[in-house]
This record gives sequence, structure tokens and C-alpha cells, in this order.
Amino acid sequence: MTSLLNENIKYWQEWIANEKRLSFNTQKSYQRDLYSFLVFLKKHINKPIELNDLEYLDSDSITSWFICRIKKGVSHRSNARSLSSLKSFLSFLVKNKLIKFSSILRLKGPKFNFDLPRPLSQYQVARIFEKICQGRKEWIILRNFLIIVLMWGYGLRISEVLNIKKVDLKASDLVVLGKGNKSRIIPVSLDVLNLLKKLNEMSSKNVIDNEFVFLGARGKKLKAEIIQRLIRNIRNELMLHEKTSPHSFRHTFATNLLEQMVDLRSIQELLGHSSLSTTQKYTKVSQDRLKEIIEKNHPRS
Repeated sequence: MTSLLNENIKYWQEWIANEKRLSFNTQKSYQRDLYSFLVFLKKHINKPIELNDLEYLDSDSITSWFICRIKKGVSHRSNARSLSSLKSFLSFLVKNKLIKFSSILRLKGPKFNFDLPRPLSQYQVARIFEKICQGRKEWIILRNFLIIVLMWGYGLRISEVLNIKKVDLKASDLVVLGKGNKSRIIPVSLDVLNLLKKLNEMSSKNVIDNEFVFLGARGKKLKAEIIQRLIRNIRNELMLHEKTSPHSFRHTFATNLLEQMVDLRSIQELLGHSSLSTTQKYTKVSQDRLKEIIEKNHPRS
């Protein structure tokens, strides 16, 4: 890549962070997608990439990129996101008059089947809690226990849980920073709040000047990969569905609220969804559950 292109990638990264206000994880995904495409394009056209090459991109190049990725096991969903990442960069270049146009901005992403969330049953959640409580270190058991409680009992994303800071424990409610740096207030029980404070005291004995509540064994902010691996191991041990992940607890929270006839607008607020259509995907899960109940208990079944 030319130095001019590298420089504009840097400006684009600042743009999606400060002006578009994308979440940190989305920023990193967009950056990976863009670099992945540029590496592919360099091999595809057999020369260093310049801005002019991006201006005259055609759909055939994108299709070739998708096919290459699919052969490597990349899903259609990931390809759709990757196209959004590339469009973001091309849009930035057009906006700043670095290229005149891009036909790729009119290109539609690949279609894919939407996977409905798969909630956990009460029995499965209880078994997961049992496994978590079998650890050796008391503060790690409490840490993992509270992480599950906040995802399952309050619908938080794993990233939102791990971003909770010590200063957040001073209020009676938690202020959660969600996607796009949008904050929302989550009312938590006094018991949970006291356990969070207890965890803070236990994990802070050997750690100084760390602002986060959930820490790793070395005293640094806990990484999501640790919890993802924990849930994956428990999933395999309990023979749960292959798609069981930390996000499954959030799905379960939303589905349980729907089954208790809580209105969609309230669920949207609790989950921090910017669009009600995102929340509405859970209605399909709830309808499937109601259909199952009717088929099982109807007098004419």
C-alpha cells in the first residue's frame, strides 16, 4: 500500500471512532475487514494498491473476494459485515473528495438466513451456575457468578459487564455503556450491588489503581475471551447446544421477559437496542415457545 493510502486509513479510523461513534469492537472489526480486502486486492491485481484502484473497483472484484473467503469457511454474515466495512472506507474517501465516486456503494450485501437466538432453559442455567461454583478460588467463583448474573438476570452484553468500573458501584443503579457509547441505567438489586462491592474488595487486595471491577488473575481488566472459553468448556461438559455462548444469557433474559408479557418497548430499553426491529426478533422465539405449549397441552393435540 502507498503511504497516501495508509495515511487515509488512519484518518478513516479516527472518523469512524469520533464522528460515526462506532463501538470499539466494531472499529476493530471494520479495520480487520478493510486490511483483509486490501491484501486480497493486491494479489488480485498484482500490484501495490493506490487510491485510484479503489475508485474503479467493480462488483467482480468484490465477488471474487467473497468466494475466496467462503472457501476459507467465512460465513455470509461475516461477508455482509465486511462489505459494510469496505463501504464505510469508500464513503469516507468520496466524502473527503479523495476519489470521485464508487459503484461499490450501491452494491447490496449477500443475503443470509437470520439465526434466531436460542434461549437457555431454567434447568440449563441452573446447571451452568453449578459448574461455575465448583472453582477453587473464591473471588474467581464470585467474579464468574456475577458475570453470568448480569448477563442472564439483567440482559447485559459481555462487553458491557466487563466495562463496569469501580466508580459505577457508588450509585444504587448501574450506568451501562453500550454500543455506540450509548449509556443506559439498569436497576440492580441490593444483593447484587453488595456482591459487586464484595468482589471489588476481594480482587483489589493485590491490585492497585485498576478502575475496572472484573479483573483477570494478573490484576488487569478481564478479557471477554476468558469468559467465552469458560462457557465453551461448560457447554461441552453439559452437552448444550453448539451455539451456546455468553450472548445466550442475554437472549434468555429477553425471551423470558416476553414470555412474562413484558412490552417490547421496555425490553428494548433494558437491552439498549437503538431500533425496535432488533428487539422484535425475540417475538419469533416467544411465538415458537407458545406454539410448542399449545401443541403439547391442547385437548385435541
